[in-house]
Amino acid sequence: MITPNKFISYADSSLGYADKVYAAVVEPISLGDLYKKTAQSIGSIELFLYAIEILHLSDVIQVNLTTGTVSRC
Repeated sequence: MITPNKFISYADSSLGYADKVYAAVVEPISLGDLYKKTAQSIGSIELFLYAIEILHLSDVIQVNLTTGTVSRC
């Protein structure tokens, strides 16, 4: 996880990217489609996965690994 500090702004941290990913989850969506939707603003699959992990561990989104979908809690 990349945390904000005096060298890394909030927008460039994992929390900033989590904000962008959460805003993109309006209705249940597949992980692949969600990445395609946010790839322009995030840029890296690693940062996308950090954001998904933060949101999932915070119980803000639910990731169904059987169907591969993401939805808001």
